[in-house]
Amino acid sequence: MDTMAEALFSGLHLLGALGMAAGLVIATLAAGSLAADSQQHESAYRTFRKIYGYTGLAVIVTIGAGLMLWLAVGKPAAFFSNNPVFHAKLALVATLLATAVYPAWFLCRAQGQQPVPQAVLRMQKSTLPLLLVVPVLAYLAARGIGY
Repeated sequence: MDTMAEALFSGLHLLGALGMAAGLVIATLAAGSLAADSQQHESAYRTFRKIYGYTGLAVIVTIGAGLMLWLAVGKPAAFFSNNPVFHAKLALVATLLATAVYPAWFLCRAQGQQPVPQAVLRMQKSTLPLLLVVPVLAYLAARGIGY
């Protein structure tokens, strides 16, 4: 039963992480095209609300499944808790989410002809390199590197 639960939560964690990454990449590309477009429409902002809604759901699934893998099923909690590589991954995920919050808030509340500030675009683009590093650290931590 334990391996079945581990497989379930591992799959949910992976699917959530992939959904989160896809949502952030799509939002970054869409924001770039929105900033380049001189004619902005309310439908574009409704699309951002949908993108960030699905991305938020993926974040919740990822964090929930990750906490279950860390604290309840699979390897003992000490395996991850004593690993500095795992803590680096957690710090990067927190940074990634922190840099995505303001652009999500701005683009979801924007109305009408409001221009997209360069700061929003830069913050969104800064999430992309983190999306490349986090899976590497996750792989290393899961293999016990740093433990």
